Amino acid sequence: MVDGFDVLREREVESWLSVGNGVIGTRGSLEDDDDASNPGTYVAGAYVQGSDEGSGPELAPVPDWIRLVPLVSDTAVTLLTGTVVELHRALDLRHGVLTRTWCQSLDSGLQVWFRSARFASMADPQILVLWAELEADGAEAHFVAGGEEPVLREIPARIGAVELATVTRCPPGQVVRLGAVRRPWAGEERSAAKVLADADRQGVTRLFERHRAAWERRWGNADVVVEGDPEAQRALRFAVYHLISAGEASGTSSIGARGLTGPGYHGHVFWDTEVFALPFFFAAHPPTARGLLAYRHRLLPAARAKAAAMGYRGALYPWESADTGEEVTPPFAYGPSGERIPILTGSQEHHIAADVAWATWSYWAWTGDEDFLLTCGAEILVETARFWASRARRRRDGRLHIGKVIGPDEYHESVDDNAFTNLLARWNLERAAEIVEHLSDSRGDGREVLSRLACQSGEAERWRRVAAGLVDGFDPASGLYEQFAGYFALEDLAAAELAEPPFAADVVLGSRRLRRSQIIKQADVLMAAHMLPEALPPEVATANYRYYEPRTSHGSSLSPAIHAAVAARVGAADDALSYFHMAAGIDLGDEMGNAAQGVHMAALGGLWQAAVAGFGGARVGLDALRVDPRLPPSWRRLAFPVTFRGARVEVDVAGNTLTLSLDAPARVAVGSRPPVRLRAGRHVARRRLGEWSAPKEVALR
Repeated sequence: MVDGFDVLREREVESWLSVGNGVIGTRGSLEDDDDASNPGTYVAGAYVQGSDEGSGPELAPVPDWIRLVPLVSDTAVTLLTGTVVELHRALDLRHGVLTRTWCQSLDSGLQVWFRSARFASMADPQILVLWAELEADGAEAHFVAGGEEPVLREIPARIGAVELATVTRCPPGQVVRLGAVRRPWAGEERSAAKVLADADRQGVTRLFERHRAAWERRWGNADVVVEGDPEAQRALRFAVYHLISAGEASGTSSIGARGLTGPGYHGHVFWDTEVFALPFFFAAHPPTARGLLAYRHRLLPAARAKAAAMGYRGALYPWESADTGEEVTPPFAYGPSGERIPILTGSQEHHIAADVAWATWSYWAWTGDEDFLLTCGAEILVETARFWASRARRRRDGRLHIGKVIGPDEYHESVDDNAFTNLLARWNLERAAEIVEHLSDSRGDGREVLSRLACQSGEAERWRRVAAGLVDGFDPASGLYEQFAGYFALEDLAAAELAEPPFAADVVLGSRRLRRSQIIKQADVLMAAHMLPEALPPEVATANYRYYEPRTSHGSSLSPAIHAAVAARVGAADDALSYFHMAAGIDLGDEMGNAAQGVHMAALGGLWQAAVAGFGGARVGLDALRVDPRLPPSWRRLAFPVTFRGARVEVDVAGNTLTLSLDAPARVAVGSRPPVRLRAGRHVARRRLGEWSAPKEVALR
């Protein structure tokens, strides 16, 4: 609920109140025009060439379909006329509907009531619906369309025009506007006009019933329940709502850094999708996860071309991606004095190749989707492994090194042997070798895939040798990974002594001193601890958390949630909860000062991971679903569902009692215990002296 109207905060409010369904999203702007507003409607995958120098493609501007002009006695009424008695906007997270109630006293003495509701249909993602009602005491009140409203518009996009059709119906005292879109490249066969005609025949009531039912189904597999921390509960449901609203399963588009809620980053796709958002879909809606990975598979030719242009084999995905899969990272930005500053992430942040591979393998581990592995997954894993095998170089010490990269930190550029990059590269090489061996041992389909991928005899063994030879900066004596070669020799500074996190350390220290210091932007080595828990066991994760946590400024919205998850794993409960709430405040508290550009999809996905993988301890390996809860003392209960290999598993932890409810058999490991196959039904484990008992089946009453 948002009460009143704050000119200074309106644009961030519009981001919060966006409605979407993965295909189309509309910001929560007022239907009547206001200069403080930044209305926007965005269609997934529809990009145009940006007008700014070096900006590259950006999401296509779609006409503002929600605009209405309220008229009372033929006089336009806006927030600037008369006195606003009340203004309420409420986003129903459960059903994806934004409602508005507005009462205003005009200078003439008349009182006007305005009510509206809008949604982007989850049942038929090509449809948009707006209903509004206007009343005035003793005067005629009605609406007219704001701006030009042709029945059908064609919106130019780089890979084919988007169609947007609208129709406005005006029953007494009301207005109903329906919109429909078509993206021909997404395989949407019906024209926008036909979709609109079908929606018009159904009527608003039927459209809403179907939309509501679709949202209920999605929440049934996604809701996270927290007892004992109302703010955490609110933040998690806000996160789940926007995650559901952002993803689609067509395989033609992906989730941009701000989803479909704002123009931030031009709608470009980063590692945010694979590492931060996709884990939610693995567990809550596997078809969407598969579709988002199919986008990366479709764009493999461009990734191969990028690797080849840089002198490497295999596939190197772009740091920023749009519709064609080409690198669209801006080559430069302008500093405060107007100077051009080169942007090197597009040419040096190579861990994106392993990030996509990690998500690909993780999806397979969660779902066991062998068809996906044969048609998409194996090719992504093999081609990214080929990139790393060609990227590593042997030096005089006899070891293999990966030089001149940017790790997740991003404050330090052109570094050698970034630990995160090398660890993920090693993991990528090893998993690709395992996949090749898996396919070699399978029947005809697997061998056909290897033939199509031109896998050479001994190639998998070579990947294993490269993986074993990679330098990773690990010191067995201290248990620390050096973030990159030479990092420990830099000026040792504590972030909290410079400013209160989160803060942009380049502003506080200046870029020159920052590069010579140990201050880092976001989880880097700790990101590896989160993504590869088997590579950094608890004692190693703990040592690295204690070292790197004080040196992190959290200048990126991606950082606090990952720190929360890692802190929960290593037993730093107070830190974990503090970082969880810091992550929750990125959008709801506008901690980064840029929520007006759209909500932060990575922060929202990270928040879900902090709750489910961090506090809930739910992770997946190839052998089983592993559950090892570590709740903060103030949380009385945490409950959530996950889908693992076709089984729906409800995890419910309260104090020292863990309840697992399964609708189908599944292999599950509780705490440090080995995996066991649990039958469908209800199973209870209890924790004593820090250890969980074996889950015991309980008969339902």
